[in-house]
Amino acid sequence: MLAKTYRLIVKYKNSLMWALVILILCGMPPSGLPTIKIPGIDKMVHFGLFAVFALLLISEMNYQRFQLTVKNRHKWVGFIVASIYGGLIELTQLYLFTSRGAEWADFFADILGAAVAVLVYPYINKTLKGYI
Repeated sequence: MLAKTYRLIVKYKNSLMWALVILILCGMPPSGLPTIKIPGIDKMVHFGLFAVFALLLISEMNYQRFQLTVKNRHKWVGFIVASIYGGLIELTQLYLFTSRGAEWADFFADILGAAVAVLVYPYINKTLKGYI
């Protein structure tokens, strides 16, 4: 059991580290974040965070990446896991990190970022010749 858990952690180390980065950034009090006066910047940040998360998940599941191909189930799992994590982040902002506010728009930005990652992964994989 411990060996299997260790193998999973090693296999998905990049995704897990990125998930931790997302949790830290989304849990920080607003006073700890830089103030940027660009309308919608927080939605763009959510989009980018979850696009990268989904790309990492798909890449780490895709054992065929050096053949420059990806199975649809890997794309679906990456999308679903990133979307559920986005929902969990919003719930933690609502109930745990009370200095932060949960927003439906953030959740939709998370889902959209994951969806775009699914769509662009095959092209990125081919362009980078299987290194992602």
